[in-house]
Amino acid sequence: MPNHLNFRHSQLVLLALVIAGTLVTDPAGLLAQDKKTAAKKTEPAKKADKTATKTTRRQRPADALREARGKLKTLIPFQAEIVETVVVRGKKFRATGKYMQGQGNKLRLEFDLEVGRTKGALVQVCDGTTLYTQQKIGVAVQATKRDVPRILNELKRMSSGPRPRPGEFEADLGLGGLAALLESLDQSMSFIRQREQTFQKRPFVIIEGTWNATFLEKLTDDDQADDAGLPEYVPDRVRVYIDKATHFPHRIVYLKKATGQKVLRPMVSLEFRNVQVNAPLTDASFVFKPDPSVRVQDVTNAFIQQIKQQVQSGGAAASGESGRTGNSPSPR
Repeated sequence: MPNHLNFRHSQLVLLALVIAGTLVTDPAGLLAQDKKTAAKKTEPAKKADKTATKTTRRQRPADALREARGKLKTLIPFQAEIVETVVVRGKKFRATGKYMQGQGNKLRLEFDLEVGRTKGALVQVCDGTTLYTQQKIGVAVQATKRDVPRILNELKRMSSGPRPRPGEFEADLGLGGLAALLESLDQSMSFIRQREQTFQKRPFVIIEGTWNATFLEKLTDDDQADDAGLPEYVPDRVRVYIDKATHFPHRIVYLKKATGQKVLRPMVSLEFRNVQVNAPLTDASFVFKPDPSVRVQDVTNAFIQQIKQQVQSGGAAASGESGRTGNSPSPR
C-alpha cells in the first residue's frame, strides 16, 4: 500500500482501486501454482499418500488454507458478488462488484465505488493469454494490457534467484485469482490460530496468521517496524473464513492494531457473497471491451523491466545484509 497518502476524493478512489487489484494478483503465487500443477501430473501417487497422511493427524491452521486452495480447482468455474471494505486513517469506504474465475487463468473482476462526489471503477479481465485492466476515476479512463505468457516465462526464468518483495506487484498484475491470493498468504504468513464459528446456520473454520520472517526480512529500511509496530499501511494480521462444508474462503480480513492498544481492527476485507460454484460461464464472460475512444496501452515490457529492477535491488540488499550481519538468525 502507498506510504504517503493524500486523501482527496479522487486519490481515495485510486487507492481503493489499487487495493481491489490485490485480489487477482501475485505472480509468485501463480508461479507456485503452475509448478504444483506440473508436479501433480507426474506424481499422482504422492497426492494419495499426502491425503492419507492428513486423515491421521490433527489439522493445522495452514492445512485448512491449503485444503481450501486445492478445493478451489474442483469448484471452477465459479462466480460471486464481491464486497471490499477499506479503512485508512479513520476513513472508510466500500467497493462492490462481481468476480468470475474460469479454467486456464481466465478471470473477470469488476469493482465500483464512490467517495464523496467522485466515482471510480475497476475492470480486470484475463482471457488466459492477455490481461486487460481499465481504471476509471471521474471522467478519466486508462486501459492497459499485458502479455501473460511472456510475464510468466520471465518469472520462471528468475525463480531460482532473488524474488521480488512479497506483494510488490500485487496491485499491478491481475492474474491467478483467488487461488493465487491464498498461495500468497501461505508463502508470506504463519498461521497460528484456528477456531470454528457458525454464521447464519453455516459452520466456518476461521484461521488467523501473522507475517513470517521471510516477509519481514524483505521490508525496506523505511518499512521496518519500530517500537510501535509495523507501519500504518502494513496490516498486522489476517483472518480467513472458510466454509466448513465447501472449503470456499468466503471472507479474508486484514487487521491492524489500534494505536497504543492491543485491539485488532479490520483494515481491508474481501467478502464473497452468493457464490455459485461450477457455474456455466462462457468464454464471452472473459472478453474485454474497452470504453469507446479509449486506447489500450501495452505495458508488458515496462512491467517485465520493473520485475527485473526489483529482483536486482533485492539481490543487492540481501548481499549487503549478509555482509553486515553474518550468520545472525532471522527476525521472529
